[in-house]
Amino acid sequence: MSRWPRAASWTTCSSDVEFVAEVISKGTAANDYGPKKKVYATAGIPVYVIADPYLGCCRVFTHPRGDDYMRDLTLKYGEPIDLTDTVVGISLSTEEFPRD
Repeated sequence: MSRWPRAASWTTCSSDVEFVAEVISKGTAANDYGPKKKVYATAGIPVYVIADPYLGCCRVFTHPRGDDYMRDLTLKYGEPIDLTDTVVGISLSTEEFPRD
């Protein structure tokens, strides 16, 4: 069961969001790596992951401060995304992430 009530439009407080993951497209890459990253950091989202099928890698941003993240880790597809030391507490396999 969702912890958010059903509503006509989905909204939540940023303090309820612990993790955002996005798969970029050619048309959204600049927005995902730029303005969205800044907004998520400003909102205090603890973990932001961008999967980039064009580069075959993931960028993992953690430790938001102000409008930026203090840690930025790049992992090639095939390497696990270890989030066990974050509020997310999991590890994600990237073995089968598609490339474009």
